[in-house]
Amino acid sequence: MKRLEEVASTAKESFYAQAMTFEGDAAGKWLIEVMKSSPARKKKLLIDSYSKLVINDHFIPSLKYLQDRDFRNEVKETNKLIKEAQKNRIEVKFTNPIGFLALKYPLRNHKKMVTIDGKTSFLGGINFSDHNFAWHDMMVEVSDKKLGKTLIDDFEMTWKNRNQSKTIHTDQGQLYLFNGSKSEALYEDFFDHIRQARKNVQVISPYISEPLLGVLRSQADKEIEITIISPQENNKSIFKNIILSEQEKGYFNLKEYPGMSHMKAILIDDEKLIFGSSNYDLVSYYFEQEVVFVTEDKELIKDFKQKVLVDVGEFIAESVSAFGKRKADFLMGMLNMVGGFMSRTFLRPH
Repeated sequence: MKRLEEVASTAKESFYAQAMTFEGDAAGKWLIEVMKSSPARKKKLLIDSYSKLVINDHFIPSLKYLQDRDFRNEVKETNKLIKEAQKNRIEVKFTNPIGFLALKYPLRNHKKMVTIDGKTSFLGGINFSDHNFAWHDMMVEVSDKKLGKTLIDDFEMTWKNRNQSKTIHTDQGQLYLFNGSKSEALYEDFFDHIRQARKNVQVISPYISEPLLGVLRSQADKEIEITIISPQENNKSIFKNIILSEQEKGYFNLKEYPGMSHMKAILIDDEKLIFGSSNYDLVSYYFEQEVVFVTEDKELIKDFKQKVLVDVGEFIAESVSAFGKRKADFLMGMLNMVGGFMSRTFLRPH
């Protein structure tokens, strides 16, 4: 937070911020204050329409909204904060409309990024809400003009309701912009980073499923050591059931972070770090827009190992009940079926 405040205070041309979740709590109010205080000429905030439907992990059209005064106040504060931002020269736009009867609910823009003047950018998994700020997560600052220019271009394209599927090479690494199932070929290129591992792959993500699990299984056959770090208290229990069920196949070591971890990162051979907004799961693969960066920067990898990997604790062995395993297998099958149907019917790649 302090670092973003410092960079924002020196901005001249632009301050662009994008997230899936934005709420009118302390975190959201902090961001708007930082944007208001910044001398940047253009200030824009992109929020996914998810935040029109869900606040603090609860659906707005629900009994909770009718019964819980505090929850209603949260919703009102969010709407009030957006209006305040707009009154203070901050343009605000919502991406990916939910659609009639929320039929487009899965099609989210999941990107989380901030770029200042196209010179300094922050990429990772953090949304602007108190409960996200409370989770274990990461934003990485990258000073790379080509990266910054690409992020600004992508931000402006998203602003115009045009989602991209592309990759570019920069001074610091390789940037991937995914667009759900329209990025099928691009994901194959991305997964080649994992397939080229020689010694080990370490994955941190709360929501792991196919297709990433299939790629990891293929590496295990090559005797690559695989470690998955997943939260002990997952806010989406289906993914915890999936990973515990998959653990029984014995091709990876499971470490559980105490509490909720929302971080998304992959470290390959201690030489290549992948980070960004994607969980590399079925939802990202079929439905969502994502931003991911791949780098071999030695100092960044050293910091990541010292500040993140040492923080996950010791391996905690857990067994999954037969019921939990059957439930996970069933839900995984349903996710695959729905994702494939949506891809073929509505999201045909181009």
